[in-house]
Amino acid sequence: MKTLSKHKKILNKLNSKVKKKILWLIAARSGSKSIAHKNIKLLGGHPLLSYRIESVKGTKTEHDLWITTDSEEYASIAQGYGAEVPFIRPEELSVDNSSSIDVVIHAMEYAKKYNKEFDYVGLLEPTSPFIKSNQLDRAISLLEENNEASSIVAIKKARPNRIFIQKESMYLKELSLNLKRLKNFRRQDFEKEITPSGGFYISRWSTFLEQKSFYTSKTLGFEVDEVSGLEIDEPLDWEFAEFIINKKKN
Repeated sequence: MKTLSKHKKILNKLNSKVKKKILWLIAARSGSKSIAHKNIKLLGGHPLLSYRIESVKGTKTEHDLWITTDSEEYASIAQGYGAEVPFIRPEELSVDNSSSIDVVIHAMEYAKKYNKEFDYVGLLEPTSPFIKSNQLDRAISLLEENNEASSIVAIKKARPNRIFIQKESMYLKELSLNLKRLKNFRRQDFEKEITPSGGFYISRWSTFLEQKSFYTSKTLGFEVDEVSGLEIDEPLDWEFAEFIINKKKN
């Protein structure tokens, strides 16, 4: 196959031992339950995964950009937009319960096999198409500047505040108690709460191999705005993404 022949050319490049700052990995498994073939579905005329490729290509940080996928079709599309596809992801790492951590470790081991060295590893998911190049560069800079930090992940403001949330139950007992306490509270009085946005995950290379996680007690948060923080999981999210794309065109 054409894609696999391209892999061989990439392997030749991999054998040259030149250390770069970061290895960006775009994880794009084929298929999707909520939105059919979501990762290659056209958004604004381009496949969803292409937005992550373009955001990395626009960065100033020295990098390699690999897509890890189980699909020859996805691989070919990604290569057309400028990503490298050194391998097709093994079947055992492409099932519904596959761990993204195992996917990252597989790519890191592959890099080591071909003498590729990096300071950092970054995971990007196609479902966050609006992360900007300068946000990626700034996140790496923040991690570099903080010697105690192990990693940095994209976060966004959590909505709604947890005071408006309770476990599913016949009666809204917890909510009722919380809302009674809110009588004299204004929205601006609430403590700010944050949640991961899914926009990116970056770790020091050595730390990730030790911890096997992007989250440690020394993980930094990089706050993104609501548009950059959009994560496409459901059809309604896709409609919002199309609205954003169309608004940018007008």
